[in-house]
Amino acid sequence: MNTKNSDRNGCRLLLVDDDPVVINTLHAGLTNAGYHVDGYTDGASALAQFETDTPDLAVVDVMLPDVMGTELAARMMESCYRPIIILSGHSDLEIVNQAIGCGVVGYLVKPISAEQLIPSIETALVRFGDINQRVARHFGESGSDNDHIKAVLERFSLGLVIVDVDRNIIHQNHVARSLIAEKSVLANRGGCLRAAANQRSDEFNRAVDQALGRDGEPGVGAVTLEDPRGRSIQMWTAPLTDSETGDSASAVVMIIDPSQPTPAPEPLLKSLYGLTTKECALVSALLNGQTVDEYCETRHVSVNTVRTHLKSIYRKTNTNRQVDLVRLLSRLFANVSPAIVPR
Repeated sequence: MNTKNSDRNGCRLLLVDDDPVVINTLHAGLTNAGYHVDGYTDGASALAQFETDTPDLAVVDVMLPDVMGTELAARMMESCYRPIIILSGHSDLEIVNQAIGCGVVGYLVKPISAEQLIPSIETALVRFGDINQRVARHFGESGSDNDHIKAVLERFSLGLVIVDVDRNIIHQNHVARSLIAEKSVLANRGGCLRAAANQRSDEFNRAVDQALGRDGEPGVGAVTLEDPRGRSIQMWTAPLTDSETGDSASAVVMIIDPSQPTPAPEPLLKSLYGLTTKECALVSALLNGQTVDEYCETRHVSVNTVRTHLKSIYRKTNTNRQVDLVRLLSRLFANVSPAIVPR
């Protein structure tokens, strides 16, 4: 079941309850109060709607036919943090603790009317609005500036997460988003950045606290975490200064996976040094640890041909040895994501 109403005041709510009577009653009351409401009776449909057209706030019943409401809330906030209110027919302490653990902002016992629900909705929206204001301070008041800075962050192959003083995730680039989704090293818990289960959470927390200046002057922190596949993921944290107050109101977490290949974007190599397509392929292989012999074998070319290409590359990049070439280009491209570079 899906019910919709035209947007009247710009605030969009997602209502999820397995009882059509509850959906219809709350939908009518909230609509009359000026909200735009989408209503669903199952978790799968509600999650799909949340991920494709994220609302300003969700109201989720704790007992759904296909999933627990607390689990649905956690999945929603892994996709994108929004304030979520849980509804329940009883105040079971275990379920209350589950709701708190997944980061919901409210827990209300049914039966409840729209009029009784509205104060909790408005309180949650104001709280979330405070977080949005912090985003504006760090990314600029202009929407175009905001988009520009986010686009720059997406160009990096290292993971970048910006958190506020409460560790709410303000922004994450595509690398960090992918790693957090794995839940093997880092996790998004109720919109907050946390170390994943079985990780050295105390060390990670200290590194973030150091950047936020919780125990003194803000400073740079570091910690190395290992994922189940044995990768050592390096984390560096650093303070971001509030331009208005001069205080460290947020921090950036830089995530480095040394096992990831170093990209050598062909368009940039051609633009910067005038390399040919074959020379670009050779440079990329050398940057990622292949020897000349291995390159010859995989590409089915002769050693003499590769040496000719190398001489041309040395001349164009003003280097004399393979080690100097690799050092130069590693510094240049180590943090550039090849998927973002236009071709």
